[in-house]
This record gives sequence, C-alpha cells and structure tokens, in this order.
Amino acid sequence: MTEHPDGYAFFHRVVGIDLGSSSCAVSVWDGAKLLMVRGPTGAATMPASVGQDRAGQVVAGVPPADDAETVIADIKRRLGTGEQIRFRGRTYQPREVCAFLMIELKRQAEVFVGEPIHDAVVTVATAAGEAQRRALREAAGLAQLNVRRLVEDPVAAAMALGADARPGTYAIFDLGGGTFDASVVRVGDGTVDVLGTAGDQRLGGDDFDELIVAYALRQIRERHHVDLSRDPAIRRRIRWEAEIRKRELSAADNTTLELPVLTATVSASVPLSRRAFEAMIEPDVQRTLDLLTEAIAAARAAHGVGWGDIDQVVLAGGSTRIPAIRDRLAGYFGWGAARIRTDLDPDEMVARGAGLVARDYEAASLFEGSPVGLLSASLRLRAELAVPEALPPPEEPPEAPGPPGPPAETPADFRRVAEATYMLLLQDGDLGALEVAYGSFISAVQAAAPDARLAELGAALEEEYQRASP
Repeated sequence: MTEHPDGYAFFHRVVGIDLGSSSCAVSVWDGAKLLMVRGPTGAATMPASVGQDRAGQVVAGVPPADDAETVIADIKRRLGTGEQIRFRGRTYQPREVCAFLMIELKRQAEVFVGEPIHDAVVTVATAAGEAQRRALREAAGLAQLNVRRLVEDPVAAAMALGADARPGTYAIFDLGGGTFDASVVRVGDGTVDVLGTAGDQRLGGDDFDELIVAYALRQIRERHHVDLSRDPAIRRRIRWEAEIRKRELSAADNTTLELPVLTATVSASVPLSRRAFEAMIEPDVQRTLDLLTEAIAAARAAHGVGWGDIDQVVLAGGSTRIPAIRDRLAGYFGWGAARIRTDLDPDEMVARGAGLVARDYEAASLFEGSPVGLLSASLRLRAELAVPEALPPPEEPPEAPGPPGPPAETPADFRRVAEATYMLLLQDGDLGALEVAYGSFISAVQAAAPDARLAELGAALEEEYQRASP
C-alpha cells in the first residue's frame, strides 16, 4: 500500500485495466474502497482510440473520428490477427496501438496514485483465443506493465457485483462496443462463483453502427440513384454519424443522420426512428439472448442452476443502455423491469471488477522484463506518445528542488543503482561525477534512448556509485 500525497488514502499499486473495444478504464483500491482513476477531462472512461496532434505525436484516448488515416478505433478486435495498420506514415501492429492506450492509462494511474505503477490485472473477452490473449499481454509489456492476471470480462463484472450485492444468483449481460459476454454467477457471503459463461468476441455496438451505415447507404441509393457503398472514406463518415445518432435514440424516438457533401453532387439527410433501429438490430439482440441461454444451460449442467433460479440481471457495457436490450431481457425472463439492474454504471463494471481482483496480488518494485526486442519497441512507443500538457505553476513558489527522483521506466538492470544513487545524492549532496552520470541516465530514459546508450550510461552510473559509496 502507498500513502496518497494528500494523506487520505493508501493505494494498492496493482491496478485493474479494462481495455474495451470502444472505451477503456483503470481502477485502484485505496485500502477501503475501489476508486475509478479519472483522466484530464474528469471522466472515468477513456475512448479506446488513438490519434495524433498537430506536431505528429500520438495522442491516446481521442474521440473516434470519420478519418481512419488520423484516428484508429476498434483496435481490440484486431488483436492477434497479424493485421498491419497504416498510421502516421508507418506501419503498426495492433498490439502496439493497444500499448499506446495502456501507456496512457498507466500514466493516469501514476498521477492519481503519486508513484510508479508496474502491475495490472487486465480484462479479456470470454471468447478471446490464445493469440488475442498473448497479444494483450505483449501490449501490456510494451507499456512496461507486469500482467498479474488476465480476467475474463464477466468474471470481472461479477466481482464488481459481489462487492455490493445481497446473496443470490445473477445473470451478467455484458454488451460492449465489440464483444458480448453472458454469465451466471452466485454471490455468497464475501464470495462470487461463476457457474456458466458464453460469449462472442465479434458482437457489439460496433455491429449496430454498421447496420445503420448499410441502412443509410440504401436510402441514399434510392433517393440519389448513386451507390456509395464502395467508397471507404464515405463509409467512415457515415459510421461516425451513425454512432452519434445511435446514442440519441436511447432517449429519443426519432433522429436524422446529417451527411452534407458526401460527393460534389450528393448531400443527404437520412431520418431514422427508434422502431426502425430496433428492427435492424433484432437478429443481433436475439443472438445475445441465445448466448445467454447457453450460459444458463452451462450453469444447469455443471451446478444444477437454471433459468428459474436467477434473481436479477446485471448490465455491463455501454450498449446495454439501448432501451430495446432491457425490454427484451425483461421479456426473456418474464419479469418486470425492476429486476433488470440499472443502478450500476455499465461502463465501469468490468474495470471495477478488475481492480477488486488486483487486490490479491502484490505490487512489484519494477517492471520484470519482457521478451528480447520488446524493450526497444517500448522505448520507441513512449517516445512517440505526446507528453501531456504541463500543469499551471503553483501560486506559491516551490522550495528549491533536490535531485530528480529515479525515473519510473528505468530498465531493470540499473533500477537498483538508480534508486541507491538517488538516496545517496539526497543524503550527501553534490558528488560531482556521480550526479552527472545520474542526470545523464535519467535524460536518456526520458528521451527514449536506444538500449545500447542506456546500457552505457547505466554502467557508468554503477561505476561512479561504487566509487562514491562508503
């Protein structure tokens, strides 16, 4: 546990990370309760999209846009596929794009906790294969995070439920942007048992967006007698608008996709009603209910718990805000809406559960290493990521600073020497060559210097430390 700089909490320095298809979040235990780490905007979730600023630096957590050349979204679905992604004039692997998101989540957690974070419990879809799970671990390694456990999404949601639920049997219905998971869990006195699960890693709100895109393209073809479906740029523009209007239909009965200047001669306004939207997503909604049936069947076969034993349904994932989803679930069970839990934030459920699982693991003092070649890639990615804007200076002038603290990303081989050097400099003041070596080493780390240069400076630092030590 680590005392917070404000002195009001003790943080467990193993965080929970939910890397979703459309949004991601990080949570941490403060010794008494679980807290969501809030980013610069104050939001508990961050868009799972990567873009670039005017200087060409990578910016993680930007809102999705209609231009795939400047913003990458929906990266989780591409993990483990071997696909190459063109971005910023070069080629990236999906794990590298995910690493940008994890680096930013780690950075936000470190600001919140006030100390380096080296460890995380990371969530993964139930239906994810071995290649996707391996790529997720590698992405965390690129972010210099030790993955203490990959916990499946419904298991994490069940953990979050178990923290504040009366004993009983619950169905977890987790419909996010790109994946769907269903599970049946039993909550006891301080325990959560997962009885049955089922899922589809290519079923979610993104598929609903594509259905709206197809609908809009049909309307444009009928009204303007032109087929724009083969133009990738136009499809991206319509999908961007579709995602916005889909959200509107959770509260309104009607909306309109505004699509000006699709071509030199075509501008379109495409009306869309909630009823039409619900009709087009009906097959996918039925698919989620079929998977829920599979999860209940698995619970019955393994534990004798069936459909009639379930007390409540708990919603996770942003797509469960669609009214039709909740109505269909109530009809599926033959219940009133009161037994469909809506009091828990569906966007935070999985991240909260991951943070609760993280309490079972001890924090490490450093990043424990990665496969050969991963360190160089990690340094390069961190150098490409834009540095957050500096905070405004304090109103009162700060005290004279001492030597800079050991950098969080110091390679493991020289971390011990860097920490010992820092303590020696604090105690004995200016020790000449040792301080120079220490400062150069920190500068090299912050500048993401190549491995060879870091090794050279690390060796010099160790030599000077041994010479200056008693």
